[in-house]
Amino acid sequence: MASTRNPGSAPIRPGGLVRPGLTTAQLPAVDMDPRTGFDFLTSACLECGELADLLPEDRRWLEESRAALATEMGSETFVRTCTGFVAELGRMLIGRPEIRTARDVVDAIDTMTDDELLEMMVGELLDDSDLGGLTRRAIDGDADAYRELEARLDSNKGHPVLTRPAAELAPLARSVVHFWLPRYEAVEARINRMLDRDIAARRQDDMARDPIGFVEQTTNGIRFVPEPRIRRIVMAPSYFGRPYNSLTRVGDVQLICYPIADSALGAADRLDPPAATVRLYRALGDDSRLRILRLLAERDRYLTELANELGLSKPTVSHHMAQLRSAGLVTVSKQGNLTYYTLRRDRADEAGPELGAYLAH
Repeated sequence: MASTRNPGSAPIRPGGLVRPGLTTAQLPAVDMDPRTGFDFLTSACLECGELADLLPEDRRWLEESRAALATEMGSETFVRTCTGFVAELGRMLIGRPEIRTARDVVDAIDTMTDDELLEMMVGELLDDSDLGGLTRRAIDGDADAYRELEARLDSNKGHPVLTRPAAELAPLARSVVHFWLPRYEAVEARINRMLDRDIAARRQDDMARDPIGFVEQTTNGIRFVPEPRIRRIVMAPSYFGRPYNSLTRVGDVQLICYPIADSALGAADRLDPPAATVRLYRALGDDSRLRILRLLAERDRYLTELANELGLSKPTVSHHMAQLRSAGLVTVSKQGNLTYYTLRRDRADEAGPELGAYLAH
């Protein structure tokens, strides 16, 4: 079914409608940005992707590199939390086209003071309307504010996020990227070819004609409602972030590090099933996720609604939604701080008649 558009409005796409009361705005410009600098930072993050979505040689490389990093830093638990903030440094590439490679990223980090680096690492928290003031006090040395921020983040994420004093985060981040650089450079040229293949396979005319639809298709289910504060969307392909999307807002720019398509990986064993097929059936192999799909078959729902109806915590539901999104089974729609989910019925149909019968009840 073709999308239709009224002048100045967002496309109306099958699978979900914009909530009443949400205003439209001029469609944002969309740019593709295949720099390995983004993927370098993502690869160092222990929670930014799944080993199962990598080629076998890269699974081994990543497991060995992570083990070596944990040994170097002295704690896998700390590495897991610290590297999440390292991944946030991708925001520094926005507006700086000269930073292209992993080495460029590390060189740029080395020119920053610890205070500048820390602000970059927690930039999204500083921009958050609820946590911005608290985060500012915390990184400026207010111990009580730091403890409150720890508790708020732990409650939101469902696991510890801040595990060291703020003053230690920037120096430790430097240690991480310097340790990671020679390891990533050993695979960077091959990863760069994957990113280029992914970009080449995208229909660039769709990007100009229907930017919101292009983003939804490229991310496998993230739909943005146009809003005045987002004037540009930067799409950065990522290999080591597969199968997840990572979203960061930098001023009036929405950065999306999206997972490259299976077709961009290059040669693979003929017996290996497509990663998209594995993700689909892995997502369906859980009672809670099937119940979520059943609820979404009735109507669109917000995260809090799903958590309340299922009797689960919001972090747990968020984890399930990430699995369903990576399998292409749901669309997440965003405008500002509002986020809701829609069942992608065409993808659900591909899973077979048994799922269709369950969702129809």
